[in-house]
Amino acid sequence: MSQPNNQVIIYTDNPEPYENSNLSKYINMEFCSCPDQFCHTMLGKKYSGLVLDVRKVMQTPCCDRNRILTISSGVPTIRTLEKDKQTVFLDNHEDFICDCLTAPCTGPRSSCPINVSLPVKISMENDPAMAQSFNGTIHYISEQGCIFHTDTELEGANFLYLQIDSLKNRLPIFAGLCSEQCKADCPCGVRTKFLDIKKDQQEEIKATVTGIK
Repeated sequence: MSQPNNQVIIYTDNPEPYENSNLSKYINMEFCSCPDQFCHTMLGKKYSGLVLDVRKVMQTPCCDRNRILTISSGVPTIRTLEKDKQTVFLDNHEDFICDCLTAPCTGPRSSCPINVSLPVKISMENDPAMAQSFNGTIHYISEQGCIFHTDTELEGANFLYLQIDSLKNRLPIFAGLCSEQCKADCPCGVRTKFLDIKKDQQEEIKATVTGIK
């Protein structure tokens, strides 16, 4: 079951203004200065919120920036600017702190998956329309992610789209691969974390997991 958590990930080149801000009194901060590090941290650790330095985000290459904005869409997020070596909050930081302290954390294995056998269509990150999708089977699923098998080679892939036809809302779900558990010889399959999933999709999956109709 998900637990409250006060860990946040901050995307910035300059940690010092945040360490001296009001945020440090209430939440634990982990700083990331490059897109790959940011995404790897989001996939590998539990957290309850994100802080995005607007200038840093805008200076990030387009593809990486779009990915960051996509995977932050469903998480408590606050935008900031740095001015005179101080952090300027562009959103209400008190609401953000409250959201982080009360929201369930997001991270690997934050809920108990159930054993299923669900067909899934899969496409790579650069194919959101799923024009070149391939097939797989989900063997374990929770509202946070799933474990699936596919005969298609996924080497080098970090993110992909999953379309689960058994859901009422069949829009593709953007997911990240938990790389430390995605080796080809892993007996449990490819472990993924849902990064951009619609609320009704998540609620339907949760109802299936908990047995609530």
